[in-house]
Amino acid sequence: MAETKVFPMNTFISYLKGMDKEGQKKSVVEMVGYMADTVIDEELAPFAKAIAKAWIYEQHPEVISMSANQLASSGKNVSVPKLPAETMNEINDLFAKLAEYKTTAATKAEELAAVKADLAAKTAMLADVEAKLKVAEASVKRFEESSKQESEKLIVAPLAKVNEYIGKVDELLKMIEDVKKHGVVTVSGGGAPAAGGGAAAEPEPVVDFGVEDSFTKSDW
Repeated sequence: MAETKVFPMNTFISYLKGMDKEGQKKSVVEMVGYMADTVIDEELAPFAKAIAKAWIYEQHPEVISMSANQLASSGKNVSVPKLPAETMNEINDLFAKLAEYKTTAATKAEELAAVKADLAAKTAMLADVEAKLKVAEASVKRFEESSKQESEKLIVAPLAKVNEYIGKVDELLKMIEDVKKHGVVTVSGGGAPAAGGGAAAEPEPVVDFGVEDSFTKSDW
């Protein structure tokens, strides 16, 4: 005789007909776990419930058409057996695949978390670099403006000197042109100019050293 266990009819009705799901949730998981001969967590429970329910309907097709009230009127408790080995193997294989998927999903979640953390770190680093770049650009701009002002100062001062020299050169050239047009200008000590337009030559002064010059006598 197959091993069985008694459960409240309300749990059985909730399992098959969906009545009072939240109130009977824990009891239904316990009943399905007994039938599958394994501990079922909340994530695996829906899969085990589906397989166990299919087996019950296969063995007792009459309960498919029975209402919740009809099931309740049949008794206060229900005796459920463990599932056949073949069905339990099917459940165990499904659970193994689900566990594998769960592990893979957890690994992927960890990898994704690591990628997100790395991305957040790089984003923060990029923000820091951008902030430093803005500061550097501002410094370069200030330096360029300062250099431009200094260059303008360095250019303006020599330019004023150059303009001054150019003015003097222009003045000198003008004087040279005047000389070319009007001749050499000399400053005389006084007296009228000699005939012919030339200046009268003044006699050379004689220096007397107090010695008689016999060569100048008339009887020489």
